[in-house]
Parts: sequence; structure tokens; C-alpha cells
Amino acid sequence: MLAELYIDNFIIIKKDHIFFEDRFNVITGETGSGKSIILEAINLLLGKRASKDIIGKFKDTTIIEAVFIIDEDQKLYLENKDISFDDDKLIITRKISDKSSSIRINGRLSNLNILKDIGEFLIDIYRQGDSNVYMNKSNYINLIDSYQNDKETKSLRDSLKELYREKTEFIRKFQDLDLTDEELSRERDLIDYQIKEIEAIDLFNLDEDEIESEYQRLSNISSLRDSYYQMIEIIDSDDYQIPSISSLLNEASSSISNYVGIDKKSEDIYDRLISISDQLNDIYSEADSYVEILSTDPERLQVLDDLNKKLFDLKRKYGNSIDDIKVYYEGMKDRLDELNQIEDLRINIDSKIADIDKKMLDKADKLHAIRVKKIKELESSINKEIVELNIKNGKFKVELKKTDLIDKKGYDDVDFLIRTNKGENPSSLTKTASGGEISRIMLAFKEVFASFDDIDTMIFDEIDTGISGRTAQVVGEKILDLSKKRQVIAISHLPQLASLANNHILVCKEDEKDATISYSKSIKGEERTLEIARLIAGVDITETTKKSAREILEMAEELRNE
Repeated sequence: MLAELYIDNFIIIKKDHIFFEDRFNVITGETGSGKSIILEAINLLLGKRASKDIIGKFKDTTIIEAVFIIDEDQKLYLENKDISFDDDKLIITRKISDKSSSIRINGRLSNLNILKDIGEFLIDIYRQGDSNVYMNKSNYINLIDSYQNDKETKSLRDSLKELYREKTEFIRKFQDLDLTDEELSRERDLIDYQIKEIEAIDLFNLDEDEIESEYQRLSNISSLRDSYYQMIEIIDSDDYQIPSISSLLNEASSSISNYVGIDKKSEDIYDRLISISDQLNDIYSEADSYVEILSTDPERLQVLDDLNKKLFDLKRKYGNSIDDIKVYYEGMKDRLDELNQIEDLRINIDSKIADIDKKMLDKADKLHAIRVKKIKELESSINKEIVELNIKNGKFKVELKKTDLIDKKGYDDVDFLIRTNKGENPSSLTKTASGGEISRIMLAFKEVFASFDDIDTMIFDEIDTGISGRTAQVVGEKILDLSKKRQVIAISHLPQLASLANNHILVCKEDEKDATISYSKSIKGEERTLEIARLIAGVDITETTKKSAREILEMAEELRNE
């Protein structure tokens, strides 16, 4: 559930810290006071893109932060998305400035895609006129299947999904083999040419690093030989006028040789000089032998140059590396085998597709039978809610039709139909009713489905627009009932609904110097009575409206305690 919302420098909110409770929270306030700004802040925490226009004039940076209290199942779901926890709190923070923005989840940097993903799992928001899941025909089959959250439906859907994937793959293979004789001959010739071109190089016994190393060595053999001659000359020169390393070492060791027997330090240094001299002699002998065999090999160099050019050409055609070329080569060999056995493969694939079709039909039949049963129960539940929501002549019906095609959802096509007045024929929910009626129908859906989803918090943004009197009271009581299963946050202008909340948040607006500031506060007692009275009568609050407000609040208290 949403426990806290902290807003700093957001549009006209200078700083606000809102605390929500776990059942029914209501947000009220005069038009333009900033109720929608609070909802916008929540939307940003659920993954909505931020515009720099939302940065207030009080600072350079906007900060919006929410604290959610989550249970063990929710924690496990989020941990699978690499979100870490120290306790049962999920903290989402967004910082937005002209120069940069950041998203942190439990202190760690995150991104907008992850925020959107977990946002759908945390809060369900409904506004009147929204094109939500209940108003989109393509979602209806999923709603039917999610109703009652049974394991058999999920298992059948998973099986159908896998069978459909297999069938799609076989159809793709079949289409790849659906060739005319001319196309078959042309593809065979092309593949044969490509295989021979790759086989012209012994690709599977070739070490590209060794080839490159040998090529570089042969390309630079003359320079390498000259460098060795220069090194040999420096170690031990034939020119007695030019001192060599060897002669200098001999002189150095000779200068202290007379003191070896009488001075231990001199003995140690002398031994080390002799050791260096011996190592230098070994290097000289090895270099002198090696330089004799350093000879140019123009023929081998040409072979390596040709090989490199062929490799470059193969990479350009078949992959960026030798491993890529090998993969392509094996793929072409497999494809050639397919083409050589094309008739047998076609028959085999056709048989496998037919077998999958039988399995899919069996799964779809079972799924259809479950849906028929679920639909009867869903219709009964929704119709009960509709009547309770004061749509007396309302009638909800699910239209289930079989289609000729079976896909990963089966063969059923579903539409939700509704009648809101006597004498009317039921028509598609997507084309039905006034805003107030649709809001109540959506509320009926949410009441029925609340037990089968994992979303802890529901937000209703002025869904009570267009209703009043007894209907408003009924809608309020229905939301109160819903709040016993989920945390509810309602933005409302109706006293009947606002009085039923166990946490009442009032949004206010005031002028501070040259700026207008919006802020909120939790209200109780007389302060809440005055707000309910304002919702009843507007700006002209009399003792009569205060008395009515108190009566409404007393009745609401009784309903909450039932």
C-alpha cells in the first residue's frame, strides 16, 4: 500500500508530505486547489515521463518520493527484478532538474522502463472516461481467464501458448520449404557456391592470431634482422675502438677481483658481475645463431597475404568473425540437407502441424468449457453489483463466440454487453452509457475482480462526476466496501463519498508573497465537518449545512463500523 508521498518544488506545491492509511482515503478541495497535481506526482512515480515544466519556482530541483509497504509475495516479485530490501518498505524517488533527472528504487539507480513495470503492479488508477482494461475488447478474454484466478485455466493457457509457438515455428519451416523447382535449383546453387567458397579455406583448423603474427613477422623480417645485428654489435663489438657491453663488464669485474679474498661485499658483487657476463654471453650466442636463420620468405608472405584477403572477403559476406562464418557455414549445410530431403520434410512437418492442431483443439475445448462456467458466475456477480450501484434496469451479459481459428488464447471471441435502461437491447460496453453510468459499471468490475488481482492500491479520480443523491451514497458505500479488500484513494467532490473515508486529506491553496502555493493536511473533527458542509452547500456554509454535515459523518461512522 501507499504509505507516504513527499513532494518538493512540484508545480505550485512548495513542499508537502502526505500520509495515507490502509483503507479508505479521500482527497477533497476546491477546484484548482491542486488535487490533480498530487495525482500527477503519483503518476510520475509510476513511470510517466517528466517534463521540465513541472519544476516549481522555489528551487532548481523537483523531488517526488513515495513509500510503499509491501508483503512477502510482493517483495519476492520485486526481488526477482533485482530490487533489494532491508525491510518491508519500497521507496521510489524521482529527482528532476533542468540539467538532469534520476530515478532511485530503494536507494539504487533505476530507469523508466523498470518503474513502469513495477508501477502497474503497485497502483491501479481510474478516471472517468479512461480507456482502461474494462473498456478495451481485446482484454476481455484475459479478464474472463483471470476471474477466480484458477490454476487449471493458467495451465491450459500456458500449454496453448507453447503449442502455438511450436506450430508457428513449423509453419515458418514449411514456408521455407514451399519452393518451386526453379526456386529450389536456384537456392541449391547459391548455397553450394557459398559452402565451397568457405571450404576453400581450412577454417576449422585455422588460428587467426597465429596467421596474423606470422604475417607481421615476415613483413618486418629485414628490420628485425638489422635490429639483431645492432644488438650483437653492442654486446661484443669487433671494433676495439668502440667499447662493448662485454668488454665493459670484464673491466668492471677485473677492477675488484684482487679484493675477492679479503672483502665479502666485493666477493658478492664480483660473483654477480660474472653471472651477468655469463648470461650476456648466452644471449650473444643465441642471438648470433638466430640471426643466421632470419631470412625473407616472399612466397610464404604472399600465401599469408592471400589468406588474409580471403578471410576479409568471407567476413564481409558471412560474419564479423571466424566463429560467425562457422555458424553460417553449419546453417547452410543444414539448409542444403533440408533442400535435398524437401519432400520428406514437408510431409513430416505437415504431420506435426496436424498433431499440434489436435492438441490445441483439445486444450481449447477444455478452456471453452471453463469459460462458459466462469461467464455465468461473472454475469451474476456483475449484475448484483450493478443493481446495488443504483442502475436498476441494468443488465450485464458476456457474449462468447467460437471462431474458426485457434491461437494461444484458444478459439473464443468475447465481448462485454450492457443494458442500462428498460426496453433496450444489450450493446457493447465500449459504446455504452453516460459517464456516471460507466463509472459505476467500472466500479462493479473492480469490486468483483478485486479479490483476484495483486494490486494493493486503487485510486479513483472523480469517478463520482455526474452522480448525486442516493446514487452518490451507493457509490460511496461500494468504494467503502472495496476498501476492506484494498487500499483506496479517492479524489472526490461528493459529501456522501468523502464522509465515508477513514482518512480525509484536504488540499488548500494560498498566496505567499508573489506565488500561489498548494498544500494538504489531514483533517478531523470540526475542520472535517466544515469541509463536508462546503461540499454540501459550496461557499455559503450555514448552521443548517453544518448540522447536515455532522449527520452525514455520524452515519458514515456507523457504516464504517458495520
